[in-house]
Amino acid sequence: MIDFMEKATTRISKIAWGTSETKKKSSELLITEYLRRSALFLEGYSFESGPFFSPAKVVGSNLDLEDIIAGIFFESGRPNLLCKTICLRYLEWVSLVEEGKIISDEYQDIYEPLIKYFERGGTLRLDQGIYLDYGFGAFPIDNWRERYSKLHAIDISDVNLDKVDIESY
Repeated sequence: MIDFMEKATTRISKIAWGTSETKKKSSELLITEYLRRSALFLEGYSFESGPFFSPAKVVGSNLDLEDIIAGIFFESGRPNLLCKTICLRYLEWVSLVEEGKIISDEYQDIYEPLIKYFERGGTLRLDQGIYLDYGFGAFPIDNWRERYSKLHAIDISDVNLDKVDIESY
């Protein structure tokens, strides 16, 4: 049997943070797809929150994975607090799916787009609490659920993302 938590922990521990120095169209697609999936998940649970919520709180579960995150990210300031929080939420998601508290067929893995974005060298930060800055632009996150829940799903396969990046240059 696959240990999804171990696989997820290994995956985020291998991320080389903030190594992308060129603007990539795929970055915008991955962030947009995360916001879309998150909005749909929260709507399904009628839960009010910003885009970086705790899936454990949404489903009423009590998880404490801070020690795992502290063990992975022991270097001060790297990655930044927002990126660490997203990784923590990703581990929560994996744990909840593994426990059967979130049905993975019902909701796509909402964190997959951001983990892929990080693996491709991206980083995120909040700007004035109303913009999600990815280094080459920003996404407004006021009224984010209304804005992103209406969008169509984006193909985030590596083949498509690479193709989009090549076509955008």
